[in-house]
Amino acid sequence: MIRRVLALACAGALLGGATTPDRLEPGRQGETLPGEAHVLAVPYSKGVDVVGHAAIGTRTGNLITAWAGHCAYVAGGGTLNANGTVGTEGDPATAGVAVIDQRNPAAPHVVRYLQDKGALHAAETMSAVDVPGRAVLAASTYGGVAGINGPKEGWLDLYDVSDCTHPKLTAEVKWPEPTHTITLAPNGRRLYGTVIQPFTGDGGIEVMDIADLAHPRFIGKFPVTRADGTSYAFAPHEISISPDERRIYAGVIASKGGDLNQGIRIFPPNREGLGPEAGGIYILDNSDLVDGRPDPQMRLIGTVQHGGWHSAIQARIGGKPYLVGAGELISCPGSWPRISTIADPAHPHVVGQFRLAMNHAENCPAPDAAARASGGIAFGPGNAASHFNDVDSHTDTRLGLFPFMWAGLRIVDLRNPANPVEVAYFKPGDSCMSHVRDQAGLIEFACQDSGYWIIRLKPRLARQLGMVAPPQAGTKARSR
Repeated sequence: MIRRVLALACAGALLGGATTPDRLEPGRQGETLPGEAHVLAVPYSKGVDVVGHAAIGTRTGNLITAWAGHCAYVAGGGTLNANGTVGTEGDPATAGVAVIDQRNPAAPHVVRYLQDKGALHAAETMSAVDVPGRAVLAASTYGGVAGINGPKEGWLDLYDVSDCTHPKLTAEVKWPEPTHTITLAPNGRRLYGTVIQPFTGDGGIEVMDIADLAHPRFIGKFPVTRADGTSYAFAPHEISISPDERRIYAGVIASKGGDLNQGIRIFPPNREGLGPEAGGIYILDNSDLVDGRPDPQMRLIGTVQHGGWHSAIQARIGGKPYLVGAGELISCPGSWPRISTIADPAHPHVVGQFRLAMNHAENCPAPDAAARASGGIAFGPGNAASHFNDVDSHTDTRLGLFPFMWAGLRIVDLRNPANPVEVAYFKPGDSCMSHVRDQAGLIEFACQDSGYWIIRLKPRLARQLGMVAPPQAGTKARSR
């Protein structure tokens, strides 16, 4: 397969080579100046060109993205009400999962909204897989924090998206417990959902067999199992799954096993229990389930202490395996990505981290009203805090694609994982929180209020990073 960067060069020609002048952010790196905590008329940017944009109406939310075929799917935010139901943010006509046709990257546009029971309030709870012979979109009611402020019912919608602009609902069922995030197996035949109680360490991973999309079958809810065969509950936020499905990488905020958060109080809710040093990443052996063994267990192989409890994204840098994880929330200095080596999966550990200037305490402004009232857990507009995080390629990683609340999408050179360096950014003014994809050099993501964006590295920067084939005639692009 021709390397994605050759396709980037072709895309540049197709789009006429339009360039976006750099407009550098004022102030410190990642800082939001007074009066700028809103969608900017002209985004701040460095080293990138804007290729296309879809506003997705005037709604707010846009917390997660997924892709199949030539389509992007963006879930609306939704709000958790005091009675445990999930409300809708913005115009009800634009609620749910926005289906975006991006066959022309310069003019992506919404073609419909999925408003079935699970899709209507998906927020962070959506996943898609598109592999030969199978294209699946799963959207589930956002579970919030189970047992504390989550919804009473966890609906799951399954769609056949072989025709990606016309998703076909094949089944609508309930999870036994509402899930917070969901992840499809790489072959699209099983679905994994996280159940999370971050302030007690309770929860686990629910699994649904969806080999028959019309008749999903619940398999069970799994704790983590130690080498000695004993098991305990844990609170995973989001997982990623190896291509063969035998390894699960779970961002975990707390557990009942006494193995995380040593010296950190997790209840009542406090900034230390949600901060960068909280939780970690579990590496789990999922072979029992894959091999169809009776009484399957998810067996703990190793733990990355402080590796980032919100997400755990696979990367391969210089031929060696890593995970990229981060926390979430808390007021300044917020949270930020960390890079962990898993070359020895029994003894993984953090080797590097990427921090903005605004992720250093000495640069923090005085706490705002939200931070003062919440003890530093909540914050008003302007803080720089991680949410989901991604890389350009799981098998040949060069770039970290790191969306931040209020600080925009930061693009980071990861080739030296011990010393990540920012090379570009795109900052539209609102919170960018969704997953990010690099597809043939086009970088695709959503932001809370401004909608769906497609950008690309400026050709000169891409060449500097070795990511575009040299222009000399006859030179071959690096294949992957």
